[in-house]
Formats: sequence, C-alpha cells, structure tokens
Amino acid sequence: MKAKTALFCLLLGLLALSLCACGKEASSVSIVLSGKTATVSGTGKNAVKVSDGTVLITKAGSYDISGTGELQIVVDTNDGKAVFLNLNGMELTCTVSSPIWIRNAAMVVFTLKEGTQNVISDNHPYSESDAEEGNPDVPSAAIYSRAPLLLRGDGKLIVGGSSYNGISTSDTFTMEGGNLSLTAKHHGIKAKDFIVISGGYLNVKCDGDGIKTTNTEKPSLGYINITGGDITINANDEGIYAPTSISVSGGNINVKSKKTALETDGQLSLTGGFIDIRTNDDPLAAVKWDVRPDAVITVNGRPVKY
Repeated sequence: MKAKTALFCLLLGLLALSLCACGKEASSVSIVLSGKTATVSGTGKNAVKVSDGTVLITKAGSYDISGTGELQIVVDTNDGKAVFLNLNGMELTCTVSSPIWIRNAAMVVFTLKEGTQNVISDNHPYSESDAEEGNPDVPSAAIYSRAPLLLRGDGKLIVGGSSYNGISTSDTFTMEGGNLSLTAKHHGIKAKDFIVISGGYLNVKCDGDGIKTTNTEKPSLGYINITGGDITINANDEGIYAPTSISVSGGNINVKSKKTALETDGQLSLTGGFIDIRTNDDPLAAVKWDVRPDAVITVNGRPVKY
C-alpha cells in the first residue's frame, strides 16, 4: 500500500506541474459545434483542424466546447502538457467511431462548467473482439483514451455508450467533481492502471461491470480508490472490480449488481464511508480483508459486519 500511495502522490505532483505549466500558456480556444462541422476562434485556434466530420486538437491548451454536433473530437498532442476540454453546454454524437478519441496526450482534463449540461453519445458497431482484447488502437467507448483522464467541475455530463463501454482508458481515470451520469452496453468506466474518485456525483447503469481496472502486470497498479463522492451503480455483472485492490475510506456508495458488488483478486480495504449493496450474489469478494467499524455496510437492506 505504501508503494501505491507514493505512486499516487507522484502522479498528483506531475499533474500539478502540468496544470500550472499549461495554465500559464494561453486562454481558451472556443470550439462551437454545429452539425457536422465546427467554428474555431481565439488565440491558438491554429491548433485545431476541422475537416471531414473531425475536430482535431494538436497542441496542449485550454479548449472551450459548446454547441451541438454529429462528429468526432480527436486529441493528438505530443508536447508533454495537459489538454483541457472545458464542456460548456455541448452535445456531441458520432455514428462512425468514438465521439471523443484521445490518441495521445500527457493528460486530458474534462472541466464541466457550472450550470451546464453536456451530452456525449455514440452509435457505432465496434469490433467486439478488438474491444475485449483491449486493443488501444481501436476506440470502443463514447470517451476513449490512451492518456490519463481527470474529471472535475460543477456541471453535468451525460455519457451514452450504447455501442460498448461508456468511458475507457488504457491509462488512469480520476474524478474530483462534477455530475456524471453514464449508461453503457458493456462496462461503465474501464481504466487499465487505476480509478480514483474523491468527489462529485457518479451514476452508472450498464450491462457489464460498473467500474473496473484491468492491470495485472504491475502490483502497484490495477486498483480502485474511493475517498469521497456519491456513487450509484446498477450493473448486470460486477459492480466494482479491480485485480489488485479496492479501497474505500469515504463517500456514499450504492451498488446494485447481478454478480458480486465489490470484487478484487487482492486486498479489500473498507475503512470508512457508507456502502449499500443489493445483490443475489456474494456482496464482497477478496483474498485479503481490512474492514473497519467506520465503514457502514448494508446488504439487501440489513446492516452487516465483517
């Protein structure tokens, strides 16, 4: 656990440096979606290329996105700094691939502007074999990324992964704030290295796992850490799954699942928070356990102690 804590602190430090460096560079570029095209304005607008139903962002910076469009936003940068996507009342759908496809970036920060509702949805028949094998070059989610993702802000984001996953990254997913409502044909949120949730409102309804990590190669990764926030998961498979560990120290978590609600192949640490589970399967499954009295757990409406 010490190694994971040190790694997480290091990543936070790198994020802080990236945010500071980017914040000094430029004001927001405005991208206004309109049908199958978009209008771009502001200093730094040359970093955005619009053609053939695609909005391509080629440099780190801050991008304010609004309007309604049927196209794809692609992020492809290699300058080692964060890309900020400020969602300011936008509605994006794509029928040929992932609506947001992050090919390359040091990090992508989604900021949900206060008082806005934003919608991202897909309707594209992904190759299930590629998606199941985790091919990072084949987008298979409404938001698909090969870079770390961070969600924050005070607005609302509705994600509809009607074709496969809702949000998928071959790196990490962190949620600090915002109101995220997500539906998916398969998994809700899938990240390879880790998922960290410290605040905001998350509502997931899916046919696969609610939130999951997949890294089994490094013992310091493949974990889920929840320290706060209000989380509701309705899943047809596992509610929360991580191969290395699941840690809950705060927040309100409600999981309804057809299979195990919280499952890990490593250590399950429940040291705080409110955890309400509804399932006909095993509520919890782990190899190692650390469950403390500060974690309030109910299963099918009845308080339980482990």
